[in-house]
Amino acid sequence: MHELPLVFFTVFTQCAVGAFILLLIAGALKQIASRQMAVGLFAAMCLFGLGVVVGIFHVGQPLRAMNMLFRVGASPMSNEIALSAVFGVLGGLGALGLLLNRGASTLYITLTWLAAVVGVLFVLAIPRIYQLPTVATWSSHYTTAIMVLTPFIGGGALAAFFGAWRTGLWVCSLAILASFCLLPGYLSTITNADSALASAQTTWFTAQGVLLAAGLICAMAYARRKSGQSVLATAVLVIVAAELAGRVAFYNLWTLPM
Repeated sequence: MHELPLVFFTVFTQCAVGAFILLLIAGALKQIASRQMAVGLFAAMCLFGLGVVVGIFHVGQPLRAMNMLFRVGASPMSNEIALSAVFGVLGGLGALGLLLNRGASTLYITLTWLAAVVGVLFVLAIPRIYQLPTVATWSSHYTTAIMVLTPFIGGGALAAFFGAWRTGLWVCSLAILASFCLLPGYLSTITNADSALASAQTTWFTAQGVLLAAGLICAMAYARRKSGQSVLATAVLVIVAAELAGRVAFYNLWTLPM
């Protein structure tokens, strides 16, 4: 699948941004220790960097990827790339500074919050790329909805694993429920646009639903203190896998009218 690098790029970066922001919020609410938050922020930035590196492989000639920055402000893709770069720099410097704990904590906290603002803009910029009138299966508000939910679903699970379990699990659980509520309307929309193509994604959508349900069960089991960290880790893995499955289905919906 030619779009597979984009599957990992969008899911990993969106989950990382979601986790980054939720960890900051949990830190501000004193729900997580400063050191634990710093470790979590740095881990989220590592995941973000991994997503960006994988995404580069979608470019035909990676060494020319910088050329796509020439249309910042006019091209949604250029905006996405520019915002990812700014988030990476601000978030990376802020998280690394807090992790190393070399002083100037106010500066590093400021950088992380600036990164959070840029991260929100980055998350909102991604679905704009796919609002194409020529691709009927993408051209709907559901495209924005499912992509905006990913930072809450995957990011919430990751934030919980990194220590902000109360905030992370609540956000993740509510987002999964919202995803289930949106699914019937989404499937109806893409079926009306191209029934054959939508039907071909049944396996992927089923896998996403099953994995999300399993992840939700694991998350709730951990929240009720009936299980240990391994259950939470399992929840994170299956939830991120669910978002990857759903994103594969999304990219498989690419179609052009003949």
